[in-house]
Amino acid sequence: MIYVTVGTMHLEFSRLIRKMDDIARITEEKTIIQRGMSNFLPEHCEHFDFKGREEVEAIQQEARVVVAHAGIGSVLDALKAGRPLIVVPRLKHFGEHNNDHQLDLARAVERRGWGQLVMDIDELEEACAHPPPAHTNYSPAKAEFIQAVRKAIETGISKR
Repeated sequence: MIYVTVGTMHLEFSRLIRKMDDIARITEEKTIIQRGMSNFLPEHCEHFDFKGREEVEAIQQEARVVVAHAGIGSVLDALKAGRPLIVVPRLKHFGEHNNDHQLDLARAVERRGWGQLVMDIDELEEACAHPPPAHTNYSPAKAEFIQAVRKAIETGISKR
C-alpha cells in the first residue's frame, strides 16, 4: 500500500494527487491519499481530508512506501514510522506554496539518506515502484538533548 500525504496547507497540491491517482489506476496497488484542502477527488484511491494523528500513524505503519509533500511534520512522521520515503515538494511556480522552502527540506532529506526527492512528477511512478530503503535508525535530535539533560540531572543528584 502507498500512503500519500499533502499536509495541511490551504493551497492545492492537485499535481501530486492526480499523479498518484493515475499511478494507482495503472498499478492497481492500494493507495490512500490524505488530500487536505484539495478540490480534486481521486477515483482510483481511498482518500480523506484529515484524520487524527493515531489513525495516520496506523496507516503509515501499514504502508509499503510513504509519498509526502516536503513538510517537516510529514517527513518526521514517515521517518518515525520507518517507511521508505519519497518527497515531492510543493513549489511556488505551480501555486502550491508561497515560496520554495520545501525544496530545501526535500534536498536535505535526500542528502541525509532519509528518502528520495522527486522533482519531475513523471518520475514518481518509477520511484514508487522502486523506493529507497527505509531509514530505520532515525532518532530526533531532541532525544539526544533529553538524554543529556537527564544525565546532567542524575549526575547532579548523585553528587549531593
